[in-house]
Amino acid sequence: MAHLLAGLPEGGAYVFASTAKSGRITDTRASHAKALKSAAIDGPTIHGLRRSFSLLGEAAGAPAGAIARVMAHKPSATAEGYRPRSFDALRPYLERIEAHILSLAGVLFDSTGEPGKLHVVA
Repeated sequence: MAHLLAGLPEGGAYVFASTAKSGRITDTRASHAKALKSAAIDGPTIHGLRRSFSLLGEAAGAPAGAIARVMAHKPSATAEGYRPRSFDALRPYLERIEAHILSLAGVLFDSTGEPGKLHVVA
């Protein structure tokens, strides 16, 4: 995730910002349905994917605040609001989460690969 997204700019108050006039993504269902159909996958909802990411991030040992920041959640506690995290500060946690998810899929994580460049895995 962080490795694959390293070349993307950070926008606004969130890791991933929309280019829409509102400044935020308002409805992703159509794109999500198209991706599921293209991959011939049935079932996972966007909420389910977010919940899975949160649980996998926790299993990978990333702090709750870093996971929440990646998921574009506002700080849930006063103290968390005093700890703004830049994308660079989140990078080690994102790499840890990415490595954990890929290991569960049987894919070796290569942190030295070219950022932003996808490659085929077996």
